Amino acid sequence: MAEIVPFRAVRYAATRGRALGQLLAPEYDLVTPLQRDELLRRDPDNIIHVTVGEDRPGDGPASNKYVRAGESWRAWLEKGVLRRDPTPALYPLEQSYVAPDGRNLQRRGFMAAVRLHEFREGIIVPHEKTLVAPKADRLEVLKAVRANLSPLFGLYRDDRGVTERALDEAALTDPAAETDSDDGVHHRVWRAEDPAIVRPLQELLATQRIFLADGHHRYETALVYRRMLEEQHPGLPVDGGHHYILFFLCPMNDPGLFLFATHRLVAGLQGFTVAGFLEKLSRWFRIETLAEDARRPVGRAWAISKLGEHAGKSTTFLMVTAEDGRARIVTLRDDVDLSKAGLPANETLAALDVTVLHSLVLQHLLGLSPGSQEKQENVTYARDAGEAVNRVLSGEQQVGFLLNPTPMWQVEAVGEAGETMPQKSTLFYPRLQSGLVMREVNPAERP
Repeated sequence: MAEIVPFRAVRYAATRGRALGQLLAPEYDLVTPLQRDELLRRDPDNIIHVTVGEDRPGDGPASNKYVRAGESWRAWLEKGVLRRDPTPALYPLEQSYVAPDGRNLQRRGFMAAVRLHEFREGIIVPHEKTLVAPKADRLEVLKAVRANLSPLFGLYRDDRGVTERALDEAALTDPAAETDSDDGVHHRVWRAEDPAIVRPLQELLATQRIFLADGHHRYETALVYRRMLEEQHPGLPVDGGHHYILFFLCPMNDPGLFLFATHRLVAGLQGFTVAGFLEKLSRWFRIETLAEDARRPVGRAWAISKLGEHAGKSTTFLMVTAEDGRARIVTLRDDVDLSKAGLPANETLAALDVTVLHSLVLQHLLGLSPGSQEKQENVTYARDAGEAVNRVLSGEQQVGFLLNPTPMWQVEAVGEAGETMPQKSTLFYPRLQSGLVMREVNPAERP
């Protein structure tokens, strides 16, 4: 099954406190343009210069954000801003944070180099579809930098507590790095070289499949990059670095693992009217127009809480429309015939709120094809519920659909069935940081 190996991490020379925290950045797909600009200004050595960068006037094939990313990476290694650890290790990570309900929690796992497998092999299991543009972007970064700049997030089963015991043992030593990220999460990283820690984790994962929780675009990009190198340079080592990718691995039953929803925003709909859409929608859904003003914070909070009341009970969305500034609770009716709704054949996948939204609402009722959804021609995404509501009520978007989180058991069941959810169906929290632990991708060298 899954093969994990220690690796020589690339890390910032600054390993403590604010000095390190100022150099980190959220993962590339979470960075807004405003955040990017602030991080670019914050420090010339912030990892954002490599992970995202900026387009500049006059850019072309010889000079662009990808070329600059590779130049920055190599310059930082030469100057000692970045250092490669002298020996391979696994890297336990503890993330401490305040949960939405006010509890202080810790999520624990470890970072390792994981051998790549095509999805059809069933060893690395995806759970959601991907988008075209992010994969093209990540491939250019990987080609220019030749490094994994932040770990993918993988989940696995550990009913015997092997991971907990190994991490407890690793935590008896001082952390190799410790800092706070901008989102308030406290990160502690250890280096684990002792075979008594490494071997039990390798043996455990050797019996497991890894469920890809986050990083689908980067994983598919790594597969493309591996094939590209093999075609260009036949005879590369079968255990070369291009056969592996950096993962953060966490047991599914870790008490600090939280799952959130990603909300859908729709714009560019020609001839769209709220009245006309409500008429179509009412054939399939019960619609409750909320009296509270969603423009006010208390009204917005009330609307979001009303959505939460339906979690795990019914297929329900919170719909916000710019035309009339209203919020509505939209619940799938029990008496509708879904055979003509274009839902997948797999019952678990078809029952997901996000599947009903994409297949029935976005595709069947609004006429947005799966291809246009993947290319984000009309549909964009928001992680924060308040941001989603504000972007609609400001007139930036025509309509927004807020969802409840997909339960972990459904994520696992979809992956087990070999199915994939619509793109950006899940948001696992806390988020990992770019720049905390990185890994060079060298085809001529073992991880």
